[in-house]
Amino acid sequence: MSHLRDSVDTVNAEVPQTVTEERLGPKDWKSAVESAEGPRIVVGGPGTGKSEFLVRRTLHLLNSLEIPPTEILVLSFGRRGVADLRDRIRSKVPRTIGALDITTFHSYASRLLEAHGAKIGMPHVPTILTGPEQSAVVRELLSSENAHDWAPAIRPLLATSTFAGEVTDYLLRIHEQLIDDDSFAEIASRRDDWRGLPAFAIRYRKELQTRDRIDYGLLIAEAERLLRQFNGLELGIRFILVDEYQDMTTSQVAMLKALAKPHKNITAAADPYQSIYSFRGAALSNVADFPHIFGSVKKSAIRTVLTTSFRTPKEVLDAAVRLTKGGDLPGAAGTVTPAANTGRVEVRVFEQQTAETEWVANEIARIHLTEGLPLRSIGVFVRSKQRFLPELSRALERRRIPHDKPDASFVSQPSVRFVLDLVHATLEDQGPAETEQAVRRILLGPVMMLPLGQVRDIERMQVRDQTTWANAICMIVKEGAALATLLASAAWANAMPAADGFWNIWTGLPQLRTIATDPKRQNERAAWTSLGQVLTRWNERNPHSTLADYTHLLENEEFEARPLLSYRTPSDNQVVMTALHQSKGIELDIVFICDAVEGVFPDLRPRDSLLGTRYLLPHIPDDLISYRRFRLQEERRLAYTAMGRARQRVIWTATSSEIGDGQGMPSRFLSLAAGDTTIYYGTTHAVDPAPLSQREAETYLVRLASDPRAVKPHRAAAIAILAQGPRWGLRHPEQLRGIRKRGSDSGLVSKNHPLSPTQAERYDLCPRLYALENRLKLGARTSLHARFGNLIHDVLEDVESAARARGNTRSTITEARTAFNAAFIDESFGSGVFAEAWRRRGHQVLEHLYTHWPKWGEVVALESTLRLDLAGITWTGRADRIEAKNGELKIIDYKTGRSAVEVKKAAESIQLGYYLLAAAASPAVATFGKPTAAELWYPGTSTKSLTTRSFDNTNLDKMPQRLTDLAGGIQAEHWPATPNESCERCPVRIVCPAWPEGGPDYT
Repeated sequence: MSHLRDSVDTVNAEVPQTVTEERLGPKDWKSAVESAEGPRIVVGGPGTGKSEFLVRRTLHLLNSLEIPPTEILVLSFGRRGVADLRDRIRSKVPRTIGALDITTFHSYASRLLEAHGAKIGMPHVPTILTGPEQSAVVRELLSSENAHDWAPAIRPLLATSTFAGEVTDYLLRIHEQLIDDDSFAEIASRRDDWRGLPAFAIRYRKELQTRDRIDYGLLIAEAERLLRQFNGLELGIRFILVDEYQDMTTSQVAMLKALAKPHKNITAAADPYQSIYSFRGAALSNVADFPHIFGSVKKSAIRTVLTTSFRTPKEVLDAAVRLTKGGDLPGAAGTVTPAANTGRVEVRVFEQQTAETEWVANEIARIHLTEGLPLRSIGVFVRSKQRFLPELSRALERRRIPHDKPDASFVSQPSVRFVLDLVHATLEDQGPAETEQAVRRILLGPVMMLPLGQVRDIERMQVRDQTTWANAICMIVKEGAALATLLASAAWANAMPAADGFWNIWTGLPQLRTIATDPKRQNERAAWTSLGQVLTRWNERNPHSTLADYTHLLENEEFEARPLLSYRTPSDNQVVMTALHQSKGIELDIVFICDAVEGVFPDLRPRDSLLGTRYLLPHIPDDLISYRRFRLQEERRLAYTAMGRARQRVIWTATSSEIGDGQGMPSRFLSLAAGDTTIYYGTTHAVDPAPLSQREAETYLVRLASDPRAVKPHRAAAIAILAQGPRWGLRHPEQLRGIRKRGSDSGLVSKNHPLSPTQAERYDLCPRLYALENRLKLGARTSLHARFGNLIHDVLEDVESAARARGNTRSTITEARTAFNAAFIDESFGSGVFAEAWRRRGHQVLEHLYTHWPKWGEVVALESTLRLDLAGITWTGRADRIEAKNGELKIIDYKTGRSAVEVKKAAESIQLGYYLLAAAASPAVATFGKPTAAELWYPGTSTKSLTTRSFDNTNLDKMPQRLTDLAGGIQAEHWPATPNESCERCPVRIVCPAWPEGGPDYT
């Protein structure tokens, strides 16, 4: 295993004199299919028949040319693709072809080494490590490393599971790129944090030899070495056919090159726009480089472009192309003629994820019942299975709709799911959105069983105070200390053996005792016992593997997670539910792309946070800005790939902000997918669909009866039908919501609820609006103006912090403009001319600010959190900037709107007054001086100088009482409607009793 070599050798090939390109319509296939000699790359967009071309060529070889099955090798990237090719070929061959090899690369490599491995010192194939098992071996070896062999910054991390995972990924990339020891040592010498890796890689391979193990990367590398060193290896293969060639790694391409060398008869199918595995070593140049790798002077390569889609209609294809616009790729097929069928693309945004899942489940039922489509022709694709599919599964279960279960095993039991959620809540390599979802399931689940209101209090505190989930739970949940302890220390999840970590949960969480004692929880108890037994047996095979390792193994979404296992096509008529990366090879009538929110899809988090594994991959850009663009383009291609599965309709769905600014923001992809079509919010339709059940009919009638925008005769008719509900199989009207006696307005605010000056200003403007929008999240929207303001604040904080760290008085306009351009993402602001307008607006704001920057004092704090205890209430605010001069402090807040507040209102500003009070009470701020002034800066106004507004200090004495009065109103839950100048733009005016349309007389 030590004879790996530099991947540069794999692409050195006889350069063909010419590359022949042919563009084929459906009627032109026959001669191309039957020309089986020599290298050929078949390129086409979604549904153009690339796999079908391979199937027909295989059938031609078997039936017309009577090539023995043993002389044909068919390879595909994943198990699903292999199963599809096998079924299609075997269903059309009138004789037994059991000897025809249709397989994955890993499976073929394993059998190749089993048959011929002795030639390279491998008498049998070692046991193949799963991903978590490989990580466990790496972690064990790292724990005994000499720390002085590693960079000082790395030494404290050697014993951590996170670093072991990074090194594991690093080793896989080395093997996939066929980098030999000498080349690796030379590469590692360029970076200090890599200096311990070359020696460790050698030690790792020796340890695998000692234990008789091998990992997936080495499996392909050793098979390639065998083929290369023994050029005369008699395999008897004369024709090779490869599907999904765009996703091949360097080692797989080298393996193919060695296999095809004796005859050059290789046919590969690919679409560069469906290249979505760069993080595993697949290069975008694969398709363009094919003729140079496999062609020769005697047998030049043919490039066959399939021009017509048999599956994807124009509407869907146009939307998919919009998503990838600007990302032209080498070797692409060019313009594709869409299928003749009519298609549609829809986009929907919801305010809560529950509403999103319920609508999707209901729409699936509607499509199935009204359009007669089989459930197997409907698919739901998501970027992360754990975030969305469990709740959707429950919504489908309630409607008795068969579907792929996200956890079709004992893992679906609530008590076992609770353990996996606990692990997710502690994982360091997980984003905040996934962590929030895991914590939410824990708190609402059958173990903790907290009410929704209390969970929302915890979520708000975590966002507002920027504290940990453990601290928030401790503060709000009376018996939450044990759970907080588990969440605060992750050792039980990523350091202990899995069985020990499992026992630590059982003994540390008193809420679990009811599983053992409650007779009604027998099924949960059985599942809990089974999980304990499984973990014990797993640790016998992998003594050092943790609960985190086991969770990764169970929930791995990558298509090739277990490549040696065969894929079984679901035989039942059920809805397809899977991850976006697993959508390849599926053909459906209807495709839902759900949970499309920023941070989830697109997911632009760096895939290597510490070692910089991506720098090993020559096709991935080095600098951060180019890398983020590269990642975004790959996420675009992932969307393109998923949309291309649909024959009729694609529906994108997302949930808008729930808790905290910027969380749950709908994906930038939605506007691109929608194009000129309407983006629907909530369950609204261009034409409301007919109800599918009695309960839906009842819901429709109730909604119509209470809708002030509906015409009165329709509302009266709905009320008349509801009044005779039992006659039509509906509930008695007294059982309907809205008919009962009006309930209490209390219960929106918890005891000792922390407040902020922003909340106080909102309540002061209109208590009713504050209750509906801030507490109940009704009508709240994250606007482009808010997004723009956050961007300007982030840019100023970054450049000013950097300037301060360098010892400079202030940053420069050049630095600010550069930071703004780097952070500005067109799709976040509507793309095209809209994004360009916002970009110009940002430049104007920064130019205006830096040109007329008020010269007063020296900055001493940026984005400073200011807390104040007042009359038993904890207040928290965040000041953008604090400057000091001659022992006096000025507190500054940026405002990016186009107009400034009136001078009088600023003089009485709750926000500015609070800053002065809180700063005066802060020991940390007091070290810089005494707060004497507070200002609002308006760089977005079109004035000759920078517009500022100042607080009048004569109003400061009144501020504590004013804040106390506002806090009292909030805590007393006093929500009167207060008409003001903002009522015309109020998003909840329709339910405001101060206006006719929101009054109590709805009929």
